[in-house]
Amino acid sequence: MINTVEQLKNTLEDSLLKENINTNLSKTERILSIAGGTYIALKGLKNIFSHPLIAATELTLGYTLLNRGVSGYCAISEKLEQEPKGPEPILVVGNI
Repeated sequence: MINTVEQLKNTLEDSLLKENINTNLSKTERILSIAGGTYIALKGLKNIFSHPLIAATELTLGYTLLNRGVSGYCAISEKLEQEPKGPEPILVVGNI
């Protein structure tokens, strides 16, 4: 069992989790996105005939999470990192 987990970890790190210049997610975020995206996409495939609208939403969300995990890039994370963390400091100068 431990060998299987170690092989899976090595496969993920060697192929899916390679970092490049656009990567802005940690390995943990990427693994969770891949796992969650896979689960949601498979759930959407299962529901495609019984609940088509819900299934389409699940497939879209699953694909988005899978893409985020495999590419390692998230536009929302990039935008949040660029935003200032708080209000701009203001210098008040007055005559006494």
